[in-house]
Order: sequence, then structure tokens, then C-alpha cells
Amino acid sequence: MVGGGPREAEGADRARTPRRRPEGRRARKVSLAIAQRIVDDITEDKLEPGTKLATEREMMARFATGRGTLRESLRFLEMSGVINVKAGPQGGPFVSEPDAHDLAGTLGLFSQLRGLPFKALVSAREILEPELAALAAESAADEDIAEIEDSIAGMREFLSDEQNFLAENDRFHAAVAAAAGNELFGLLISSLHLITDGMPLGVSYPETRRAAVLRAHEAVFEAISTKDPEGARWAMRRHMREFRRYVEEKFPLVYERPVRWRDIAP
Repeated sequence: MVGGGPREAEGADRARTPRRRPEGRRARKVSLAIAQRIVDDITEDKLEPGTKLATEREMMARFATGRGTLRESLRFLEMSGVINVKAGPQGGPFVSEPDAHDLAGTLGLFSQLRGLPFKALVSAREILEPELAALAAESAADEDIAEIEDSIAGMREFLSDEQNFLAENDRFHAAVAAAAGNELFGLLISSLHLITDGMPLGVSYPETRRAAVLRAHEAVFEAISTKDPEGARWAMRRHMREFRRYVEEKFPLVYERPVRWRDIAP
């Protein structure tokens, strides 16, 4: 339909308000700017985890800052998992390696502040993981397939041991995400998996449920190892649906409750 009604014509005559992006964020604190420079040093110099950084005195001189500001920078980096500050004569800041636990803590914080329910994160996994499984089937290297297979062997061995079984379960999902060839997705999925595990909230996995998870993982592995992207996508989609229904039906209060930071990063 080419012509519009009176309201459309009237709207066309009004000047549209420009929608510009903000020109800049709030002013950076000095401590944050120093933290960013320390991270630049770590990445540009390719410093390995465990490498000791400069002393407090050396950093204060280099960044022309006071002890309080520098310590605020270091505390921020330590909370983010970037460094580990050790006490004692041989102590100081050491390079660390942020992992999925650190990202899970950040996601938990933002989720609580935005009032996101547990089910929102479960839904994110239900959307993302099938696509990652399909990508893994397309691009997994032999060592990726071996890692996935070994995690399943671990689940079989620890079927009667909930804690060790779940550790192998974590490893399976991380391995599938890594096999997809995108490290960011791998980190994100591992973080979501740590949050939606739900054990700190009271979710439990009896042996019958663990056996069902093992069968689901075997189906995903079979499709990935035979380079069947569509099969891997559907096997993981079924697995994620079963997981959602399990939590929704067995633990409805957990499923509906808002995410709390303290449950993820106690």
C-alpha cells in the first residue's frame, strides 16, 4: 500500500529527533586507567600466569600515583581474576589467568542487578549450545574429539559419585564449546554452565538423572565424532530441553527465582 492515512502523513511532517550515540562514557577513575595499563603490560609482554609483576614502589613511580590509588587498581584486577596478590616478603602481584568462574561471577552480578531469573540463563544455554555442538561437528580436531570422549569415559566411571560426575559433566560442555573453534563462546558457555548447574541453590542430580545425562552426552558425541552437524545440533537441543524440564518440574522455585550474585561467587 503506497498511500498512508492522515496520521502517517502528519508523522512524516514532524522533524525526527536525532538518535546519537553518547559521545563518551563517564570519566575514568585514575585507578581504572592504571589497571588497564597493567593489563596492557601483561598482554603486550605476553606474561605467563605466575609471573611476578613490578613492586608496589616501582609501580607508584611508573604511574606517578599514590599507594591508595595503586592498591585500588590491584584490588580491581584481583577481583577480576587477572592477578593474584600474595602477602609476605616474597609476595606481591602475580599474573593469574581469568577463567569461566571469573566470568560467571560477573554475569551473576549483572543478572542480579537486572533482576534476571534463573530460567533466563537456562534459556540462553538452550539457544546457544545446540549451535555450538553443530559447529563442533564441523570443525572439531582429533584432540577435541578425544577430550570429549574422555569426559564421557569419566562420567561413566563416576556415575555413582555425584561430585566427580558433575566435574566431568562440566568438562564435557567446555570441550564441546572449545571444539566449536571460538574461545569466546567456550568461555561464555562454561560460565553459564557453572551458574545453571544450580547446586548452590539446592538442585541435585540423583543417579537416574546422571544416567540420562550420560546417554544424552553419548548421543552428542556420536554426532560430533561422525562429523554430523545436524545430528549434533538436535542431540544437544534434546539434551538442553530435558535439562530445562528437569529443573522446571523438580525445582520450580529455583527455576523462577532471580539470580543472586552471592550464590555464584560466594
